[in-house]
Amino acid sequence: MAKEKLLDRLLSDWPAKALSLMAALLLFFFQTVNRLEERPLSVPLAVVAARDFVPASAYPRTVRLILRGESNAVHAILENDLEASADFSGFDSAGSYRVSIQVTKKGSALDIDPLQIRVEPPDVEVRLERRDSKSVPVEPAFRGFLDPGYELASWSIEPRTVEVSGPESLVAKAVDVGTEYVELTGRSQDFTAAVRLARRDSLLEIIGPDTVQFSAAVRRATASRSFEGIALAASALDPAFSLSAPLPAATLRVAGARDLVDAWTPGPATLFLDLAEVDAPGAYTVPVLVALPEGMQAEAWFPESVDIVVVAAGDAGAGPEEGAP
Repeated sequence: MAKEKLLDRLLSDWPAKALSLMAALLLFFFQTVNRLEERPLSVPLAVVAARDFVPASAYPRTVRLILRGESNAVHAILENDLEASADFSGFDSAGSYRVSIQVTKKGSALDIDPLQIRVEPPDVEVRLERRDSKSVPVEPAFRGFLDPGYELASWSIEPRTVEVSGPESLVAKAVDVGTEYVELTGRSQDFTAAVRLARRDSLLEIIGPDTVQFSAAVRRATASRSFEGIALAASALDPAFSLSAPLPAATLRVAGARDLVDAWTPGPATLFLDLAEVDAPGAYTVPVLVALPEGMQAEAWFPESVDIVVVAAGDAGAGPEEGAP
């Protein structure tokens, strides 16, 4: 009898009691939802392809994850606790394909409940091509300038070639692999440096070490310069003699350190005739000699020799100004 009365009491006004229970559950749900917090997190995107295929088009290297859960829990999740991947391994022919991005939980993210994860973007499209590879030369990139007056005489790289691998269309177009900048600023001596290789295209992979050994030979910068209309000087001619006619004008081409060559001009005895051995009037063929500062060389001059006629001082003809180198 008592059980029947208890059952009657429970069932009496059951619609109102059911509504009250539903209201309580809704209140609990909304309270729980209101306690959840969102946190954005960027993680790397791993693209998986079949063994002989690789991505041949650009794709996002990271994806944005929106984590929703209790505040303390979602903020305790580390980037390494979540992995985003796009699996194209099921496609075994070249073409463009779209797949959904999957998220795998690891570490501390495994034990968090509730935890909702939204992926932005939710899927990714990639064009696949067959993998190819070949060897290409390494070309250095330079930055800055050597000390004034110096130049890069020669350089070498070891190894001289590297192997690149990737989609066949990009490998076919690859002609070389560049380096990060080799700094030249302030250098005036030979030097060696380890330089990292630069990946010009993220879809191409460099097989092997990512650094090369760069060696350079630094020398004084050289230059050449020509001069015309230079007066020849008659050196060491005995005062008892003179020349029967003026000496011709000459031309000269010099080479040497750039800073010296740029600042230099011929002097009155740059090109001269050594007449110290002349001891009597007569006709002579005398070589033209050159006097230059240290660090400069004569590349060519004209005339290389001069025919002169020596007469007694005071005879016909005007003698040139005498000088000494």
